[in-house]
Amino acid sequence: MIAFKIQGRVKYKILVEEYVASILRELQIHRLKRSCIIITFRTTLSDDRLGLCVGDEDFALIEIARVSGNERIPYLDMMQNLAHEMVHAKQFLRGELGYNCAGDWRWKNRNAGGYKYENQPWEKEATRLEKPLFDKCFPTNQLRGDRANQSTKGRDIVPRGT
Repeated sequence: MIAFKIQGRVKYKILVEEYVASILRELQIHRLKRSCIIITFRTTLSDDRLGLCVGDEDFALIEIARVSGNERIPYLDMMQNLAHEMVHAKQFLRGELGYNCAGDWRWKNRNAGGYKYENQPWEKEATRLEKPLFDKCFPTNQLRGDRANQSTKGRDIVPRGT
């Protein structure tokens, strides 16, 4: 199984580990043996980013912000952001996303340096999959009343099993 490590301060760390393992299975990268993902929860990221993922076919480094624009990011929103960044980790580990020798983006073995952010195919895929991954993989029912029914990014969630 792919190795992963969670670093930094985050509530319910064991629950997050279960969530990450579930996402790995759902993205079908759980059997990659030579790969590693390091997930770090930080107070803030540069440019008020919510998350960041860098990597290659051997490793992925994910950072998730707890604060953006001087406001705390709700826990469930952080978990959905983690799903988004896990899609990028899959893209790197599978060789779908990378860099060419000039440092420009490479997407599915084609140069992809000219895209505007909102048109980047890897961002479109991560944005399309983040909510379904969160809904399917996050063990919301284990939060037991600790804001488990809070909405994430303006969309209602329903705990599994209800």
